[in-house]
Amino acid sequence: MLRSKRLWSLPPLLALVACAAVPPIACSGEGAAGSSSAAGDLDAARAWAHLEAQVAFGPRPSGSAAAEATRAYIEAALKDMGLQPVRESFTASTPRGPVQMANVYVDLPGRERGAESAPMLLVVSHYDTKRFDDHWDPAQQTARFLGANDGASNTAVLLELARVLCAVEERDVTYRLLFVDGEEAVLWNWDDARGQVDNRYGSRHHAAELRRSGRGRSVKACVVIDLVGDEDLVLDDDMNSDRTLMRIFREAARAEGLAAHVNGRRIPIKDDHQSFMEIGIPSVDLIDLDYGPDNSWWHTTEDTIEHCSVESLEVFGKILLRGLEGVEGFVLGR
Repeated sequence: MLRSKRLWSLPPLLALVACAAVPPIACSGEGAAGSSSAAGDLDAARAWAHLEAQVAFGPRPSGSAAAEATRAYIEAALKDMGLQPVRESFTASTPRGPVQMANVYVDLPGRERGAESAPMLLVVSHYDTKRFDDHWDPAQQTARFLGANDGASNTAVLLELARVLCAVEERDVTYRLLFVDGEEAVLWNWDDARGQVDNRYGSRHHAAELRRSGRGRSVKACVVIDLVGDEDLVLDDDMNSDRTLMRIFREAARAEGLAAHVNGRRIPIKDDHQSFMEIGIPSVDLIDLDYGPDNSWWHTTEDTIEHCSVESLEVFGKILLRGLEGVEGFVLGR
């Protein structure tokens, strides 16, 4: 089992200060040309600081002040890299009434091929946390769910991926890094709202916009990352994912000597990747949905920094970057 090197000697309320101390890296265009790995590895310590910063905001359900603070944090981090994030605001119709939500995304353009734009590769993370006010146990309805793994870890990695991609002088594909709101259901269970889809609000909205605008035709693949900070990281083999894309990441892990971290269960998983599969975009979900003994930390107050590890972020970063090289080839071949 991976054990945690908890890089949090400062008190939790000072996590934002710790994160601000991580020097920003601008997209200077001074990196190497080529694939996503040309700029080097993801820095797990930087990702960990992003994780701490999000947890310091407390619970971050859609529509909350903490969710807005998280959005602002994501936007500020991207701007510090010299990027221009776009906020995609919308009103979600939920079983508890309308909720104001917003996605944030940034494009890193690839080089044009004659008159054609570079094909797009979408990488997605949700930043919202699970609401507890509809918990089946009344005693839990006021609990503080921090989502260190479920929400913060994946968003931290996506922010660090932005920094790495910034250092690539030229790339063959356009990357869109998408931070989505409203992945979590408003009611307690994913399918509680009979006759209404109560989940994936942000990714469904973005997919609808891609289809409406016609931009979806240029998106050749989508990679969703979720729950990647578990101190005992073993990614599942999601049966709802595109099999070619899943194979690319499993082979990437083996090539990095990390096969033990993709030896999870072969199960069907419902997540944001389904929103893009539904409009014809091949998609894969990179997720460890076995969090704690018998998954006992998932969607509980045990989802804390203490149960995540910087080593897991490092392991996942290696798998992600090596896998994205293969996905770029997949995208260019379509």
